[in-house]
Amino acid sequence: MKVYRRRPGVELLEICGESLLVATREARGLCPFVTQLNASASQLWKLFDATYSVNDFAEYAAQALGKEAKSMLLTVIFFVSKMSESGHLIEEEIE
Repeated sequence: MKVYRRRPGVELLEICGESLLVATREARGLCPFVTQLNASASQLWKLFDATYSVNDFAEYAAQALGKEAKSMLLTVIFFVSKMSESGHLIEEEIE
């Protein structure tokens, strides 16, 4: 099963009303230096505080945001896919 966790050294900053992921020294070269997030992605990033499978995170995010897990699943799949492709999330395979 695939699980995901935040890349160490990636910080979420709020600057002039914009949500930005910033790669500090630990993360430089492994993901973009600065990435702008929309409001939904910013909320999900703040919730991504452990190692999760996509399904587990969708359930956790739905509960935390007061939404249905089924409706969150597609949003979480897209979020995890984009953040993993960019290097902000680390993908691991576990048994």
